[in-house]
Amino acid sequence: MPAGAARPRRIEEIRLDGRVAIVTGAARGLGKAMATALARAGAATVFADLDEAALAATVGGLEEKAKARALRCDITDRHACEKLVADTVAAFGALQILVNNAGKGPAHVERAPGTRSHLFWESDPEVWQQVIETNVNGTFLMARSAVPEMLKARWGRIVNVTTSLGTMQRRANSPYGVSKTAIEAETLIWAQDLAGSGITVNSLIPGGAADTEFVSASSRRDLAAAGRTFLQPAVMVPPILWLASTLSDGVTGARLVGRLWDASLPPGEAAMKAREPQVLREVPAGER
Repeated sequence: MPAGAARPRRIEEIRLDGRVAIVTGAARGLGKAMATALARAGAATVFADLDEAALAATVGGLEEKAKARALRCDITDRHACEKLVADTVAAFGALQILVNNAGKGPAHVERAPGTRSHLFWESDPEVWQQVIETNVNGTFLMARSAVPEMLKARWGRIVNVTTSLGTMQRRANSPYGVSKTAIEAETLIWAQDLAGSGITVNSLIPGGAADTEFVSASSRRDLAAAGRTFLQPAVMVPPILWLASTLSDGVTGARLVGRLWDASLPPGEAAMKAREPQVLREVPAGER
């Protein structure tokens, strides 16, 4: 928000002109919704994903093509993450916002040839490792690559997409639940590591089952039987715009829930209402 500008009274008024963002897993689902919103708010946005065809279709359909760039990246590859950041800086001159959204979910485990059930000892061990490698290590590799650029400007945003507490500890939901719990720990630790740097690290969740490819066939059947409906990816848009803006300065190590965002409130109040306690206990300073 430019100096002297009036504070936005609605989330749609937030502008991110002059900011540069990377959103991983941006070809579809939650990532596509968040990356599109950032571009529409004026941020130069790199849509990163493994699926080049889906990326091309997503970016090609945007009105804000000048603000968007599609770049393929395998976040499990350290050099690919470093190159993504380097290519982003070469194209747009900086990098201030990273949304760690890419990952693998329960559907990957269910479809794996070595999976007999969702019980941990009957799941495909190779796919188990792939989920951890992508969700946990990939989030680390992207943040590690991005932070040096943010430190240059002494301002930055890292947003890690995780999941609800119930999903993290639900029966027969590993390794996905395991990986997202690890990312919550990454959020809390990195927020402390970067304290005072101008870079914040926060978690963002939809707040329920979102209609994406992450949802396994069995989970879809269970949800239908229970009469539950899916959240749409757009539920992530208001909190990601707020987190990416200067309105969230000083908020770090927090956890926001898209479903709890109240659009009738000013953005700051809506953000506080959408904030939920972290899933891990806050450690007193004397115990750290």
